Amino acid sequence: MKNGWLIGFFIFLGMSVQAQRASTDSLSSVIMLKVTPLALFDLDNTVQVGIELPLPNPAWTFQQEMGYGHSAFNLWYSERLENPNRETWRFRSQLRYYFRKRNQQSPYLAAEFLFKKNSREKLESIGMDCTGEFFNRQCAYFQNRTTHLGRFVNAFHLKWGWQFYLSERWSMDMYAGAGLRGLKVKYLSPNVDDQPFRDNNFFDVRTDEPGAYGPFPSLSMGLHLSYSLSKNK
Repeated sequence: MKNGWLIGFFIFLGMSVQAQRASTDSLSSVIMLKVTPLALFDLDNTVQVGIELPLPNPAWTFQQEMGYGHSAFNLWYSERLENPNRETWRFRSQLRYYFRKRNQQSPYLAAEFLFKKNSREKLESIGMDCTGEFFNRQCAYFQNRTTHLGRFVNAFHLKWGWQFYLSERWSMDMYAGAGLRGLKVKYLSPNVDDQPFRDNNFFDVRTDEPGAYGPFPSLSMGLHLSYSLSKNK
């Protein structure tokens, strides 16, 4: 399902670029390259970049972001020994509507889809050939193995923001929004059975126990720094 969403958004991105090439308007006057500095301070930190493309209707744009991070450069871990071997991929696809049509310098409303993948490698004792569930679970034997665990987040947000210019090319984009997110946790290592998990609760949004969780309420806020490929007129 998640792969289908990603493929659909990338196809949509390609179609929007082709449509704009056929337009008589100059693309460079509204294309923006973006960075998201606060993503470096997230618990799942990422270096995040993006691009905002205009659609044929000047009030609408499409924005695509991609980010990568690793716990090796996560500021929340004070010592190397406390640092887990965890990496993060984050993709955000966003459709925006601007209430003014002046070079995207305007308040806007946006609908966003977020996909995030955490993967963690860890040496742990894994039960093999297990039967039963939860407290009644019994395993034939245990084996110390390096496991690869995946955490997959899908979320939808509705956002309100404002984008305004700081100079002829630089602008700032501040936003806040809310929505819903779901979490799925599973082992990606071969021949490792997913361990049973407890009932869902609000704090399971950060769990590493295999299972499907949510949907949960989700908040999103932050800012982008943007660079326009042409000067603001």
